[in-house]
Amino acid sequence: MRKVIKIFGIALAIALVTAACGGNGDTGTTEGDQATEDIQAGGTLKVALLSDVSAAFDPQKEYYSTTWGFYRCCLLRTLVSYPGLPGDEGGNELVPDLATGLPEVSEDGLTWTFQMKEGINYAPPFQDTEIVAQDIIRALERTADPEASANGYSFYYSIIEGFDEFSEGKADEISGLNAPDDHTLEITLTEPAGDLPFRMAMHTTAPIPEGAADGHVRDYGRYLVASGPYMFEGSEDLDFSKPADKQDPVAGYEPGKSITLVRNPSWDAETDEFRDAYVERIETTIGGTEEDIANKIDTGDIHINYDGVPPPQQLRKYQTDPELKDQVFAYPSDAVRYISFNVAEPPFDDVHIRRAVNFAIDKEGMRRLRGGPLFGEIANHVILNTLENDLNADFNPFPSDDSQGDPDAAMEEIKQSKYDTDQDGVCDAPECKQILAVTDEADPYPDQAALIQDNLKPLGIELDVKEFERTTMYDKCLDPSAHTAICLAPGWGKDYPDASTFAAPLFGAEGLGPDACCNYSLVGADAEYLKKYDYEVTDVPDVQDLIDECTPLTDEERIECWAEFDRHVTEEVVPWVPYLFDNNVDIVSSDVVNYTFDQFSGGAAFDHFGLVGGGEDS
Repeated sequence: MRKVIKIFGIALAIALVTAACGGNGDTGTTEGDQATEDIQAGGTLKVALLSDVSAAFDPQKEYYSTTWGFYRCCLLRTLVSYPGLPGDEGGNELVPDLATGLPEVSEDGLTWTFQMKEGINYAPPFQDTEIVAQDIIRALERTADPEASANGYSFYYSIIEGFDEFSEGKADEISGLNAPDDHTLEITLTEPAGDLPFRMAMHTTAPIPEGAADGHVRDYGRYLVASGPYMFEGSEDLDFSKPADKQDPVAGYEPGKSITLVRNPSWDAETDEFRDAYVERIETTIGGTEEDIANKIDTGDIHINYDGVPPPQQLRKYQTDPELKDQVFAYPSDAVRYISFNVAEPPFDDVHIRRAVNFAIDKEGMRRLRGGPLFGEIANHVILNTLENDLNADFNPFPSDDSQGDPDAAMEEIKQSKYDTDQDGVCDAPECKQILAVTDEADPYPDQAALIQDNLKPLGIELDVKEFERTTMYDKCLDPSAHTAICLAPGWGKDYPDASTFAAPLFGAEGLGPDACCNYSLVGADAEYLKKYDYEVTDVPDVQDLIDECTPLTDEERIECWAEFDRHVTEEVVPWVPYLFDNNVDIVSSDVVNYTFDQFSGGAAFDHFGLVGGGEDS
């Protein structure tokens, strides 16, 4: 998630965020400002998405925070989860969900035992089927299946005894997963991992009833059986008695068009302590423009744009109008936005070119094009400050006045590059012309791309920028055969509240595409991988030893290790230009009551939303 954030999902406390959050009156209120007993249940929440989810709601494939938000609030329950609150209200803290409590762990740290709640059933058509421990095992077996888990969660669970053997087809079961009875799950690890409970909150571990995913290696999302307070409309019509290729997919999800969630009649609020699920129905339209969606929010035809950014003119109108300002919400989204180099593709196979670009980029300009300080804090390193106890809060290896770029320092780096043949600070080799760059076609990314081009042109670095729909853009960045030299619009949010989630997925071999996610930089690729995808270089930076060093550590020692890793990656490896620790900014219609932010997904928490009058007039 994680993953992608608005496009993708830092609990950074900055004054603008506090000032921008609504807090008074009957609309735009936060969880703490309106007593939940005053909220009327009912109504239809109307949501807009600019782009579809990334993998058609398949929980073993989805690595997109928008989808994670739908999972957590609405569709799927896991052994442990998060309460759907901001970070300063406990939003990053694990809470029991299907489990009765947090797990017990053996003295050697290798065996974890979860006790599960009894009497929780699936949504239709499995309304008579209780969720049991074997269903969690089934989900993890599907996660281990390289065909079913194409976007690569498996590296998070390789520490489970027998997981890799099952994944490689060398075993019929995962030996480290044991269900001594229906409501007890024992997990045995090959090495201690203090973050295992966080990993078990990821939705790839959500239970799957027997038979539901059979034959749906590539498309289970369209046949998803829910366990949360909502399900896809028409789920009751799913017929798993038919051969998989004869089954009709769920009616409530039409890829590229719409997502419709309705109440799961099996859901019992008595077993779910943190999902309010006030609204009766959630209708999501996919597509359109941010301007069109903004107009519909103004009129109340749409309540929220879930994956977009409010257009500047709308934001100005709402912030300056006393009647509207409480409908604007900004929260740190635990995410970083960055420019990603392909360190195997010229000219970015030269660290001096990568360092030069870091000096040259006008980060303040990049933030201004997103809307200014309301949208986040300038980022000068890779990992979120909050995950490092602020140990790197002042670390800035590529400084410039007011974060507007330092062309002179950039030229000094260029002089040391093999692509500057006369050492005059300008990249004059042919590799510096017509460099393939990809970006998101949605605002503000084209304008940001133009700024990046302007920043780099005096250095002799000329980008050939191609714009794509968001999911396609990420595919281009991830596909090593595309030889994309630089990706201008990625973002990454934490998978869970630990700095390790900024390591293996982004800089380890496990995250290398095209069948894993999300190492766009190719850091850690070996000679065989590079040769397979026709790269001329045979060696690129590798930080796996540092990842392995930090992974088993705990407490302060762990935090300090990841902070050192961050410094090394940012300054010595230089796979990115990190430019913004992101804030999520939403404008909601006046019909919304009890807007709440979900720190886990980095977006709105629909399970806490209410509508004025229970939606009677919405």
